[in-house]
Amino acid sequence: MKNNKITIGQMAKLNHTTLATLRLYDEKGLLKPIEVNPKSNYRIYDVRQSMVFHMIQHNKDLGLSLKEIAAILDHSSADFLVHTYSQKVVELDRKMRELQWQKRELQKVLRWNDYFTHRPPKDTLTIGYVPSSHVYMKKAVRNYFQEDFGSVVYDLSCMEGELHKKKIRGVYPYNAFLTVKQEDFLAGRCRADRIGMIVPDDSTEKVKTETYESSTCACVYFEDFEQAPAYMEKLLAYCQQENCTLIGDVTCQIIGVLDAQDFRKTAETLRFQVPIQRDDSSAPSAESISG
Repeated sequence: MKNNKITIGQMAKLNHTTLATLRLYDEKGLLKPIEVNPKSNYRIYDVRQSMVFHMIQHNKDLGLSLKEIAAILDHSSADFLVHTYSQKVVELDRKMRELQWQKRELQKVLRWNDYFTHRPPKDTLTIGYVPSSHVYMKKAVRNYFQEDFGSVVYDLSCMEGELHKKKIRGVYPYNAFLTVKQEDFLAGRCRADRIGMIVPDDSTEKVKTETYESSTCACVYFEDFEQAPAYMEKLLAYCQQENCTLIGDVTCQIIGVLDAQDFRKTAETLRFQVPIQRDDSSAPSAESISG
């Protein structure tokens, strides 16, 4: 090695990199050779420039772009370095929060999918435990049970748009429901009172919500929205058969909106549920179901 000079090939081999990388760093102004042969255009480096190369690679490992690294080299200032790194920490914190949110949402959907896959079949009447949830509610502007399911989808989409404007994410149509007043249920009137969507717990600061407390519910599963009145009658008969005391309004929970065989098609999977107290101590214990 003469006068600490090495060829581009030696520089690449010494630092376990490629000729293309060194040429790129030269073009970007990050690491320029000390000499360039005017005839062959061959690059010559000072071996001590390996320290600069390692500094560049270290910053790449930290997630800085070549443009950001070039700015650090151009400024060659400790203050600018601290500023750049501090901004990168803020950016990483934001990305980590986003990744954590995505992870929670994926886990939530996986839990929901597990419940949906193992849900009771259509026509099942059962007693189940429904966990608490925060809900965004609106007064029903129509009796959905006298219309096509499309009217439910339309109004839920409008509600989702309202929540989107308030930057509330994690709201899905299979976390939605209609309510029927208890007195209408007992009188056999299948009439929608309110429409609602389950929202994340951290939404309460951005939008007015209500809390549905956890409860034991009598439930019936069905798959045809037009048959809702008939299934509501079945649920009422079941409550009477099981000696249940009703302690709240009825909810028509939407637990599925896609065809299980073709996700490009829609198909309703629904559950009527009503919170109860059972007067018969010999009744079977409630199973936990997804809310």
